[in-house]
Amino acid sequence: MRIIIADDDRLVCDSLKIILGAQGIEVCGVGADGDQAARLYEQERPDVALLDIQMPGRDGLWAAEQILSEDPAARVVFLTTFSDD
Repeated sequence: MRIIIADDDRLVCDSLKIILGAQGIEVCGVGADGDQAARLYEQERPDVALLDIQMPGRDGLWAAEQILSEDPAARVVFLTTFSDD
């Protein structure tokens, strides 16, 4: 399985690459915002796009809309955290 990851936290991306790689999943691209995610999806055509919802600039929701408008069969998984007081 090939995936792309888009998250503005580099530690999250690096950690996911290690965890997923140990399971035999190839991370074929990493981005830090929605623009990069959409571009990576178009270039790599991965099996899954793993997207953070909140990123600077264009976010994961925007990227998902772009990806799905070009490829309605795309598989998108959202991964996000919110701080809670």
